[in-house]
Amino acid sequence: MALSHKESSPRPLTLTVLDTYGFEALLKRVARSFQLSLRILPASLRPPLSLAYMLARASDTIADASSAPDFQRLALLRGLPDLFPEKSPDLGLKDAESDLLQMLPRLLEALKTLPDQSEIIAQWRIILRGQIFDVERFAAPDATPLTPGELEEYTYLVAGSVGEFWTRLCFKHVPNYSSRPLEEMLPLARRFGQALQFINILRDRRSDADAGRIYIPNERFYVEMQHVSELLQSSAEYTAAIQPRSLRAACALPLDLANQTLALIAQHPLGVGVKVPRYKVWLALVKALWR
Repeated sequence: MALSHKESSPRPLTLTVLDTYGFEALLKRVARSFQLSLRILPASLRPPLSLAYMLARASDTIADASSAPDFQRLALLRGLPDLFPEKSPDLGLKDAESDLLQMLPRLLEALKTLPDQSEIIAQWRIILRGQIFDVERFAAPDATPLTPGELEEYTYLVAGSVGEFWTRLCFKHVPNYSSRPLEEMLPLARRFGQALQFINILRDRRSDADAGRIYIPNERFYVEMQHVSELLQSSAEYTAAIQPRSLRAACALPLDLANQTLALIAQHPLGVGVKVPRYKVWLALVKALWR
């Protein structure tokens, strides 16, 4: 693998530069409802958190490229964040996912211009550990379901740690971010992130099982549903403690959508047809902004 392309004098990462890269348009295509939260962030937070999301989304795309052989996906994931081919490899991806990997070398270059570069890289390495575990754990065609301990660790690596990263960055950039101190917010943030990942897993149980990945077996379904309800209570505590309205709204929106999705999963335990209608997403956004 070759080092990603290096510009002689990279421009500072601003929203204008991100637009030049086609970043904003692609963000809308790959982030769906989460990009609504990113778009209402304060100016100091939006570039680092948006770029961090896109980097993690790119490596997640590699991990999920099931049509590509395991060794190829693992080689690419293990090379990040230091190495990535200048020409995106053929992983059998289409549309937005393919475009995202083609943009990855430029995103890596843009990352070098950010003051928060070291924090983003450190967080991405944690996420990559979880993504590599995911590929390795389900590599065998007869892979067993994750144990409760494995599930807890996996959801922490790919999502709970993201909540902690988000919180640390907000405390760094935003005065009076929370009515509670950092040491109280971090455990709540971890549980918030894990709640969102658990809901994704519960929602996608059928398709994941068809692909040979069982994160939550049938006998643990209702136990984990209760666990997610408890995680969402911590998520609500976290959101209530945020003081700036825009940042509170950025967390209230995914919290509302998570609760709606969990209710749909309860109605459709196999996860078939579980999707919050678009108009309800927009209603949730309005509600979050006026909270």
